[in-house]
Amino acid sequence: MTVSVMAHYVDRQPYVGARPFLAEEAGQFFGRSEAVSALAERWQRHRVSVLTGPPGSGKTSLLHAKLLDAAHDADVLPVGRPFGPPPPALAALPGHNPYTLALLSSWSPSTPPNRLAGLTLYEFLRSDGWTNRRRGRPGPLLVAIDQVERVFERHPRLDPHRVGFLAQLREVVTELPDVHLLLSVREEGLAGLEAALGRLESPYRLGPLTMDEAVQAVERPVEGSGRWYAEGVAEQLVTTLAARRQSVDPVLLQAVCSRLWAALPAEATVITAQDVHAHPGIDRSLREFCGQVIADVAIDHHVSTLRLASWLQRAAATGTDIAAGDDDAAREGFPRSVLQSLQDRYLLAAGHGSYRLHHELLAGPLTRLDVTELRAGDTTPARLLSAAESALFRGDLDAADQNAGTALATAGEDDLPLLAQAESRLGDVAHLRGDYGQAVAHYRAVASLFEALQVNTAVANSLAAIGHALLAQGLDVEAVETMRSAVDRLPTDLALQTEFGRTLWQAGQGRAGVTVLTDVLNSDSRTPEALRTRGEMLADLGQSEKALLDLNQVRRHLRPEGRAARALALVGTGNSRDAEEDMEAALQAGAQNGPALLYAARVRALGSNRSGAADLARMSLAATAPALAPHQRAEALQLSEIGPTSSSP
Repeated sequence: MTVSVMAHYVDRQPYVGARPFLAEEAGQFFGRSEAVSALAERWQRHRVSVLTGPPGSGKTSLLHAKLLDAAHDADVLPVGRPFGPPPPALAALPGHNPYTLALLSSWSPSTPPNRLAGLTLYEFLRSDGWTNRRRGRPGPLLVAIDQVERVFERHPRLDPHRVGFLAQLREVVTELPDVHLLLSVREEGLAGLEAALGRLESPYRLGPLTMDEAVQAVERPVEGSGRWYAEGVAEQLVTTLAARRQSVDPVLLQAVCSRLWAALPAEATVITAQDVHAHPGIDRSLREFCGQVIADVAIDHHVSTLRLASWLQRAAATGTDIAAGDDDAAREGFPRSVLQSLQDRYLLAAGHGSYRLHHELLAGPLTRLDVTELRAGDTTPARLLSAAESALFRGDLDAADQNAGTALATAGEDDLPLLAQAESRLGDVAHLRGDYGQAVAHYRAVASLFEALQVNTAVANSLAAIGHALLAQGLDVEAVETMRSAVDRLPTDLALQTEFGRTLWQAGQGRAGVTVLTDVLNSDSRTPEALRTRGEMLADLGQSEKALLDLNQVRRHLRPEGRAARALALVGTGNSRDAEEDMEAALQAGAQNGPALLYAARVRALGSNRSGAADLARMSLAATAPALAPHQRAEALQLSEIGPTSSSP
């Protein structure tokens, strides 16, 4: 192999390590030219294309570092993903699907989350902004969604939203022919995806690197760095990592190469076989990789690093298969999310209800781990805050609370943005736990910090979160005044005005709320969340015909409470048959939705079904997703007493 002539200086780390490549690291990504070409062609031609492969095969890196560039002549959105850090001040947002909001935020990162929270995927892609952008442009809109398998993970907070998100995805596929989807999903998620979308064309499977591709991935990134590999050294390294196979795991290749590069003496220019074995050596590199993963996961989940390492070593001592299902983890005192994190960090791989090592090469290094190699990659407050946000998204409130609290306690006093983010996450945890007094305290701290930073938008969002938390405590007057202060901060923000209107209504000032929503719709008559909210308010107030004018415009994207409100409005206009259909659909989709159950109780009461109305009203009082607003509880209590269990005649 010919060695290129290099400049005699070393100016960069050419390997990214055991994480996906970023878009700006495209110049360091090599070895996948055939996959890039094949996928770009499929994406352009087909309505739905699927990229699959095992964890660590490089699907995310391929999308970000190469595939978008290969589609540069087309109209293409940023790579999206249906999970991520929740928006700050969660209490400020209307009811929403977390998967949908995460995906929309990744497609449009500059749009404030409160403007996206009320949209469906279809509404976003059909919004005026995208329609105007594409007007007169030939070809499809290319849309890539990465890590779709996350939608099929089981988390109590997210489980109710899975079906709704997949229905939205199916709607895009069937209703928007000019949108071409590329869905990246691990192999274990293929069955769920096909069940949701119907039969899929043969997916493109991304496997390990071939030997030639792996050599490219080793040699090409160092070009121009001031170093180069001696003849045959890259091939020797690749052969060792192939472990008697004819392919190489991309994660382990990056883990070894990045550590080799970092350990080389500053004066080294030619990388020799001796360097590969001594700086720090493949076995030690893999031990360090295992140790860092275990330490990072232990910190993220607040479990003992030594106990986690010991358990994994015992399980791996007899081979590469680890029978470590959720029950085994629970018996050891570890939450099941630990196993998921170990898979996400490429130490374990899932399969048929159990876990095995990500690669057979890790068995020896894992069992030989020394305590000194159990070192986390990053324990800064920012890293802890990131762990808190991941836990918050999946609904692990204890881990979110602990990590955010530690981040807050260890952050510097002058790092006001990080302090504000940590306080906001603690407020979000308190809000989701129903501890609204504590949520108010944290959100007030957030508002003060952002006031000092003069970030007016963040102050307004914090005030909106405080307003909702006050309302949940029954402090109606304070809630309305706080929301009014938020709107005064951002008087042109229609999403914030919509929430102000909703707050007035939930505080028992329904007619004032309708007036605010009417002003919003006079400014933009196509605001879906304002139409849904005003329609529900009008139905609640008994203005059935006006309610239907709003609700019918967004009928296909109504949440359970909106569907039940439409049923109430239909009964009010004498259309009992369609009302029954909407009510049954609302109850099926919102079994724990307090407002939906209350509207259904009112439909039953109007139909003279006193017993059915009372049963549904009692269910609405106990519902939590979402719970009834304070002004609705009085009505639910009244309806719950008219059934046969009442002492009245």
